[in-house]
Amino acid sequence: IKTDGTRIFVIAAQQLIVVDAVAREVVGTLELPDDIWQGELFLDGDDLLLVSSGWGGKDALESVNTGSASDTDAASIAIEDSMYGGSSIVRIARIQLSGDQPSLIGELFVEGDYVSSRAIDGTARVIVRSNPQYNFPFVYPQSEAGEETAENANRAAVLDSDLDSWLPAYGIIDGNGNTTETGLLADCGAVHAPTEFSGFGVLSVINIGVGGDITDHTTTSVLAPGSTVYASTESIYVATQTWPDFRLFDDEDTWERVWDARHTSIHRFALSGDDAAYMASGSVAGDIRNQFNLSEHNGHLRVVTTTGETWDETSETHVRVLRETDGELVEVGSVGDMGRGEAVQSVRMVGDVGYVVTFRQIDPFYTLDLSDPENPQVVGELKIPGFSSYLHPIGEGRVLGVGSDGTDDGRITGSKVSIFDVSNPANPKEVAIWSAPGGWNDVGWEHRSFLWWEAEQMAVVPLTTYDEGGHWAGAIVLQVDGTEITEVGRIDHADPGAEPGVNGCRRITGDDIPGFDADDEQAFDSELEWIIAFDQEGQIRLCEDGEKPSTTGFDCYEEPWLLDEAERMNLPVPDDAGIWLCWPRWNQMPTIVRTMVLDGDELWTLGTDWGHPSPDAPGTLQINDLNDLERLGRIVLN
Repeated sequence: IKTDGTRIFVIAAQQLIVVDAVAREVVGTLELPDDIWQGELFLDGDDLLLVSSGWGGKDALESVNTGSASDTDAASIAIEDSMYGGSSIVRIARIQLSGDQPSLIGELFVEGDYVSSRAIDGTARVIVRSNPQYNFPFVYPQSEAGEETAENANRAAVLDSDLDSWLPAYGIIDGNGNTTETGLLADCGAVHAPTEFSGFGVLSVINIGVGGDITDHTTTSVLAPGSTVYASTESIYVATQTWPDFRLFDDEDTWERVWDARHTSIHRFALSGDDAAYMASGSVAGDIRNQFNLSEHNGHLRVVTTTGETWDETSETHVRVLRETDGELVEVGSVGDMGRGEAVQSVRMVGDVGYVVTFRQIDPFYTLDLSDPENPQVVGELKIPGFSSYLHPIGEGRVLGVGSDGTDDGRITGSKVSIFDVSNPANPKEVAIWSAPGGWNDVGWEHRSFLWWEAEQMAVVPLTTYDEGGHWAGAIVLQVDGTEITEVGRIDHADPGAEPGVNGCRRITGDDIPGFDADDEQAFDSELEWIIAFDQEGQIRLCEDGEKPSTTGFDCYEEPWLLDEAERMNLPVPDDAGIWLCWPRWNQMPTIVRTMVLDGDELWTLGTDWGHPSPDAPGTLQINDLNDLERLGRIVLN
């Protein structure tokens, strides 16, 4: 979801939906391919860039290149035809608004896995990880006697390869569905080798404007995999955990020694104008949790890593400081001795200070002095029950922690929000607590679901609870004044005025099937008959002219395979019709996944019945008054 203050753009129900925030109504839609399962959206004026994941790999791109598909769904057809034996593909779509109506200008297809994206000043950097090792028929020896044979076979496979086997392919389709370009994504001169081997893979940073021509893009690549992205305004860092292959070690002692020595590889790309140039690589011992474990400041990269294992209490957390020197990220300072036997739950570094939370039974909250890159120090520690999975500085020597409450013996009891007083780093204090017994939030895994509204010193935290009162899902609105947390109220997306059921589209029953007898099980030869006869909860709906079922308390999915069954059973199904399967949601309430404030006094929330945002998930936008939380309106997205 994105907004420019007057319009809201949402990816939901397999559409890009444009909402007028003043009129509170949908004013434009664009159908999206039904084979994408992930979506990120960038906005710059009347231009949008949609980055999503699909399936198909080189086979799909080659199918596009032959011109076998020639309309706006060309890539979808190609990908569908090559799903078996293919690989993942990244789709970058340029979308332009004419008034409020979005239209597709063109798409860039890249072979590989989508990692993440960042946009600065109208230029997006899309990070894609390709896997050339899957293109080789590598073999593993079954015993020591077969090692030489396997090595010779693998060496021959590499020597016989060409660039197509190593570098990701790409293709471009314009808004009319015509293929305009295909080839290898990066020129050889833009493909770099890291200073040390980081594992098989090609990591590509694609620089592309949110607006402009889809063909106007550049790419820089490094021969390495990647999984975690951190960006500043000057750099993009991509990190990946190196996982040793257990098949290469035939004794447990060697395996454990190699496992204990695992490390995280990090690659830096410098941002300049519309380009991202590969600059350096390095590695640090241990694992990282997420992007907050990395922070760039005054020419140094600070990285929080954990070595060892929590299960045998050998784990230890460190801060390592890296400096770029002659194309290599070199460690120049470090400090450890944090969270022994515990796992990192959250990290936040701001300027010369940092905060780390670890947890096993209790939550040590550590404060860090990072002012001297060559001599970082742990200056304070606070032990409390539970843990914070996300940390958010709120000014005046205060940090807000969102996570889980717990007992002294480590048992998690619910959701928790804390205020930490860090004005004296040597003596951090927990000065306020709000908790929800039996509650759970996902802010630690998806920080974009959390909202801090600075103007009103207000936090909005999505929450799901299971207690004696049953199941509830929504969001908690908290007033934070620095020393106290006050629950202002709760909002949810429940619709108390609607009776659960399916409306719209004709329901298929046994009366529609010639000779159907619900008591004659032996005569059933289709799943459609079984659902009609025995499933009293599920419903089958026949929809015409692109119609979709309207539901409350049900999830509906279009099932093309049921069309074949209906035809075989002589059901009269029009050519443009679709068959939908609808199942009850068992009273699950919609989950709030995004929150934002518009016009200073309207709290807008995006809810979904699926529990997480997804391109094909239907959703609801809801507007509440920020002052009294009264519901002002709802917009159904389906």
